[in-house]
Amino acid sequence: MIRVSTGVEGLDEMLGGGFPKRRVVLLCGGPGAGKTIFCLQFLSAAAERGEPGVYVTLEEPMSFIMENIDAFGWNLKEKESSNRVRLLNLYTVPYVGGSELRDRESKGPTLSFIREVISAVETIDAEHVVIDPLTSIAIHEQREALKRYKISELFTELRKIGCTSIFTSEITSSNNEFYMEEFLADGVIRLDKTIQNFNLMKTIRIEKMRGVKFDEQPRRYVIDERGFTVYHTERVRV
Repeated sequence: MIRVSTGVEGLDEMLGGGFPKRRVVLLCGGPGAGKTIFCLQFLSAAAERGEPGVYVTLEEPMSFIMENIDAFGWNLKEKESSNRVRLLNLYTVPYVGGSELRDRESKGPTLSFIREVISAVETIDAEHVVIDPLTSIAIHEQREALKRYKISELFTELRKIGCTSIFTSEITSSNNEFYMEEFLADGVIRLDKTIQNFNLMKTIRIEKMRGVKFDEQPRRYVIDERGFTVYHTERVRV
């Protein structure tokens, strides 16, 4: 199986070589867990290897995101100008019975989200896609069957065009509950924060990754000036 490096030190080792290529991975975590940093580090590292990627923000304005990651030195705007990264700055407008996606730059509606993403992929011949967060696409849809269809259709289209995709999710399962996107995705990774001995500990756990062997134990991670790092050899008590 062809693998794609996550760009995160320690996580490739947990996965036995990286993400399976052309798969859909769901990255789940609460506020401040580092989901956006993880995704942009993944795209930045891929771009450095000559693998273009598309990043779609659906909530936080792109200008805020660029300010927040400026210290990491990933130079995403420079990568965008050289067609190694494509940045889509969208947001969701809810209405009765559903929602509409709009472009923050043009203020106009995005007629088809899937078509918009595929167009961006084709423009730079992208190999990777990040949607941040998936929650914004489905949260306003009241009908569960249609919500499942929309998510499944998006996952299927991205697999079809050969992209390795990461979707972030703000919903965290509790009491062994699962959400439909967790079943539909090929892989699920969880970012958690706990207090141990009066200290905050951040842990990463691979919940599933179809078709590959992986380390399913929780491992500690940190976010510092280098970005996201996983200590894959440390034992963690949870």
